Amino acid sequence: MKQHGILRAVISPGSRHYPLIRSMEQDPDFTLYSVVDERSAAFFALGLIQQTGAPVAVCCTSGTSAINYGSAVVEAFYQGLPLVVLTADRLPELLNQKEEQMCLQKGVYDGFIRYQGQLTEVKNALSEWYCNRVINEAFLELDHHGRGPVHLNCPIESHHTDKFSTEKLPVVRRITRVDADADDYVWQRYASQLSGRKVLIVWGQAAPVDERLGQAVERFVEMFDCAILVDRLSNCRSSRAIKSAYLALRAMTIDQASELAPDIVITLFGNYTFNSGLKGYLSTLDNPFEVWDLGTSRVADPFRRLTTMFAAREAFFFERMCGFAGAKASGTYFNAWASVERNISEPQATFGEIYAVGQLVRKLPQHAKLHIANSLPIRMVHLFRSDPTITSFCNRGVNGIDGCMSTAVGYAAASAEPVYLVIGDLTFFYDMNALWNRHLSKSLRILLLNNEGGGVMHVPLSESQAPQLSRHVSAGHVTSAQGWVESLGFRYISARTAAECDAALDVLTSSEEPGPVLVEVFSVKEDDVRQFKAYLGGLNKITFGDKVRRRLKRELPKLFR
Repeated sequence: MKQHGILRAVISPGSRHYPLIRSMEQDPDFTLYSVVDERSAAFFALGLIQQTGAPVAVCCTSGTSAINYGSAVVEAFYQGLPLVVLTADRLPELLNQKEEQMCLQKGVYDGFIRYQGQLTEVKNALSEWYCNRVINEAFLELDHHGRGPVHLNCPIESHHTDKFSTEKLPVVRRITRVDADADDYVWQRYASQLSGRKVLIVWGQAAPVDERLGQAVERFVEMFDCAILVDRLSNCRSSRAIKSAYLALRAMTIDQASELAPDIVITLFGNYTFNSGLKGYLSTLDNPFEVWDLGTSRVADPFRRLTTMFAAREAFFFERMCGFAGAKASGTYFNAWASVERNISEPQATFGEIYAVGQLVRKLPQHAKLHIANSLPIRMVHLFRSDPTITSFCNRGVNGIDGCMSTAVGYAAASAEPVYLVIGDLTFFYDMNALWNRHLSKSLRILLLNNEGGGVMHVPLSESQAPQLSRHVSAGHVTSAQGWVESLGFRYISARTAAECDAALDVLTSSEEPGPVLVEVFSVKEDDVRQFKAYLGGLNKITFGDKVRRRLKRELPKLFR
């Protein structure tokens, strides 16, 4: 509240909200008002808002006290007044257990509130980050595309055991939103923060950029010291793109990990396949980097360092930053990332899934449209370099196997050129009705990787468990797609050796083939998983000793402090 300038609060009597009240009472920046009746207290707060123009909080104990705010919340909603409703609550585990002063408070103002936040008790770093994020989300909605009330429900287990030993309120993280119409001095201030800093751009899943955005990004990366982490789904063709980010995050040495530590991370667009690797890397860093998020008004904070949201189109952001930039940067930060990428070798795989995917990626024509199914196919495609003109697609928003083939079939139905799909067996059979479609295009080309089960389920588990996993965990089977796809008019080709695979993929990628075509590659799941894990394990340059030293470096200062 203090970081967001919410410094007036109207308090009604009770005891469960005492920790909140006492904390505000002891800080001289807060002005508190005591009004006994909650109905009157909330309307009293509306009067304060009307007079000051600033947000005002109302705070009450648990139970029907919260219900009594209802009329004023509705009025605030229709007047567009930034009322902050803070309701203390008992623990949710006690709901409907005949506890005193307890009713369902979450959602009690539904339909008349701009944001509903359910807090938790703070017991560890995760719950503290969660509460900080939710509170920031609430306060950002007070004046986002209009104004109105927000509600934070605060469960408090015990309200009489606090010692209040903290002498002053800590400075907590405030997330700031910058709108497109912000004054020039605001944009200039952020541009100055980029000057002389190492800027890491995380470019998520997106369609190929238009000319305006492409030019704005190229100018931006020239003006500032930037590297752009991308994957196949980013469809980003910037000169500063690290296209093997999925592998580079695994291949850096301990010294490179320190050298590449960013000062500012800028995120834009959708999800990305290197999410876990990037979060793992950033979590090891000691430097206090900031995270800026572009083009969205929704708080997304995967690295738990978000400081600023820019609610503006991406091209507009890059153009504004360049408009206030100084001299061009050296580009040394990108070069450091590029040196890691240059040392990554593609897998030298024997016949199997990885071999088949690598051969397809190499044989794809320029400007090809490639659909990739989730699970291991999307990971394996990223092990190989490809022509930069290829455009890639995947249902990565939620990362489920639902509809991967249906999406490719729909895309091909509106396309006059070949459309390629790489898909695993479980994903294929899960969505096999996608091909029973009167709009099935002759331009569809499918590489089906059949190792008789879901190999991705084996990856995190011990190889000794493999014989048991196929029963239920990875849904082992002995099914082929041949009969089904031939009945639908596909040209069907099977491959059980490297030579057969190469010949089949020549047909799949031939411009002379009338189509549709499906190539089914049969391999052994355990061998595929073993090759995949061995390749990724060979990339990791950080030894066990390095990890121990890094952990000690991070934890020992905390211990002595």
